[in-house]
Order: sequence, then structure tokens, then C-alpha cells
Amino acid sequence: MQSFEGIRVLDFTHVFAGPFATYQLGVMGAEVIKIESPTIPDMIRKEGADAALKQQGLGVSYLANNQGKRAITLDLTQKEGQDIARLLIESADVMVENYTHGLAAYGLGAEQSLEINPMLIYCSMTGFGSSNDYSGRPAYDQVIQAMSGMMSVNGEVDQERLLVGPPLIDYGTGAQAAFAIASALFQRTRTDKGQVIEVNMLDAALIMMSPLVLSAMHHRKSPLKTGNSGSRPGYCVYRCQDEDLMVGAYSSEQHRKLFEVMGLDESVTELDQSSHIYTFKFEQEIRQALHSGFLKEDACHWETILNEQDIPAARVRDLYGVIEELQSRRNPGSQYARLDGNALTMPIAAFSYQQGGPEFNAYCARHGEDTETVLSELGVSYDRIKELKGRKVI
Repeated sequence: MQSFEGIRVLDFTHVFAGPFATYQLGVMGAEVIKIESPTIPDMIRKEGADAALKQQGLGVSYLANNQGKRAITLDLTQKEGQDIARLLIESADVMVENYTHGLAAYGLGAEQSLEINPMLIYCSMTGFGSSNDYSGRPAYDQVIQAMSGMMSVNGEVDQERLLVGPPLIDYGTGAQAAFAIASALFQRTRTDKGQVIEVNMLDAALIMMSPLVLSAMHHRKSPLKTGNSGSRPGYCVYRCQDEDLMVGAYSSEQHRKLFEVMGLDESVTELDQSSHIYTFKFEQEIRQALHSGFLKEDACHWETILNEQDIPAARVRDLYGVIEELQSRRNPGSQYARLDGNALTMPIAAFSYQQGGPEFNAYCARHGEDTETVLSELGVSYDRIKELKGRKVI
């Protein structure tokens, strides 16, 4: 049995952060019902590398976070659409929304929804939170990278402010939301009460930068950017004969082993360990010696040698190279097809269980594909469904 079997989640979210949060519940067995506008579907349905899939509303970017969800359409601007949403809320355990201004205007805000179902876990996801000067502002990952200061601590020292490439904040926010919801579901087993959760992207960004935030607060200025040079001579990128190598020697013991492997003179590499954050007397000389040493062999050689000595190190691979090299070594059970009759697969979770772990037995649904089925399950008659469809409520 999976952890969330029997749990119904209403997904009023779009783009990445919200859909990833509900997707994480889905991989653990929850029934997730994605609710979209009949006329304006989640815009990510039209995003991704495959042009044909984008035309079908099943873009690769959409597939990444929406497998296994039932897809229905509701026009929340119409009373009938709101009434159906309330029927769904009566049957739900969790409701997640990331509308810029929330759902209260439709009679579906947290307070209104918990009046319908006091056991409901209601999670609102925003860019900046609901009780500050920035509340109600629209936000995407890149905007929060700028707002949070993340861009100011990324990149090389003399480089312009630099975005982190992947949608890190979206996924970090989604993971925070999924954890908050899972915790609230556990709490409900003890209190028999619902819960209202707020998760915002700005706080999620700051959480992911916690050590840097504390450093900035202590020094009253932003930490210096270190780029690929790193904060220690053994904790940075070096060029080898063929490609770059990321060396991860952080502790004094790891540095000592690194210096032994690389044959550096002890007088040059003497460590001052009088404090927890130790210093090097000849840091620039050490960096130059390591630079010269790594150029003598290829990166694969050094990756193997250093790891054998318990010194973290890895060739700097490109993304597709990693997929080609490592995909076959991953747990086959973690790779699931997203579309019926399509060979495309993606990993579903970063963890596994001995029993009842992440799993799927359904593909991605097209826009509104499950509307009639879900409404029928709520007791809505065939004639009423036909009428609602004619009025574009669904």
C-alpha cells in the first residue's frame, strides 16, 4: 500500500511549483484531480521540446509534473462552475491553488472551503506570501531569483548577475509544499481537523540559501561570489587534459588526502587548523600546483583516483551526456512512461521505498479528458453534464 492511497487532492495549480507539489503526492498514491479553465488550460501544456506533443497539449514540460492526474475543466467565473468545485471540495482531503490573487473571489478561499469541509488541508502557493507589501504580485522562478538575491551570489566574481539555469525555485517551492501537506495530513490523524497552509516562493528561495543568508546577516553584506574557483583550493573546478573536473575536498582531512594523491610538498600545503574554518598559508601556490597536476591526466582518470581515496570528485558532464551514461544504471522501476504508446520516460522521484514507494499506473491526461467521468462520480446527471458543456461551464 502506498502512503497516500485513498487521499483525494484537488489541483488548482499551473506552471511548475504547484503541479510539482501535487505530483509528489500522486507518486505516493494520492488521487489528484487537476482543474483547469475550459478556455485557458495550464500554459505549460504548450511548452517543451516536442512540437507535436505541444500541439496536443501534452508538451514535455507538462508531462514532467502531471502524470497520473485526472484532468477536468471548470469555469470558476460562472456560478455553476463554483458549485461543482464545492462538490469536489466536499469529497476532497487536500486542495492546492496558486492563483496570483487566490480563489476567495470565487467563493473558494481557505476560510470558505473549510466551511464546506472542516477536514480539508488547504494549501495556497504564492510568490511573496499574503501579508506584506508584495502580496498579490505575479511571480515566476526567474523573478524570485532576482528578488531573493540568488542572482547576486551566483557566477564568477567579475560576472554580471547570473540566473541559475534550471527552475530551481519552482521545484524547491513545490517540494516545501508537498512536505507541508504531507505533514498536515499526518497532523490531521491526531487532531481530526483541517489545516490552512501558505507556501511562498521567496521564502523557499531563502531557505535554499540558508547558509548564505546567515553569512549576509552576520557580515551585513552579501557573500562574495566564488564561481568555479570555490572557497577552498580543493573545492573547485580544475581543467584536466580533456575536460573539467569538480573536486570536492572540503574538510582538512580531505585536503590532506588530495595533496598526497597529487604529490604536493608538505611545506607548501601546511594547514592551520586552529579554528574550524582552517586556512592555507600558500593558497595561490596550492591552486597553481593542483592546476598543473590535473593537466597531466584526463578527467576520467582523476575522477576514479580521487574517489578511490574517498575524495569527492566528478567530471563536469553535460546534461545529455549524463543521461546517456547513467540512465541505464538507474533503477528501472524509477523510469515511467508518460504517454500511452510513446517511448518517452522520465524519473518519477528522488527516493524509493522497500514497499509501497513511488509508482504510477496512469499516463498524462489531455485537457479536460476526465471531466465527464469525475462529474458523473459526483452524481451529476448526463443531461446536466450536456447542459454544462453547452454553456461552456466545463
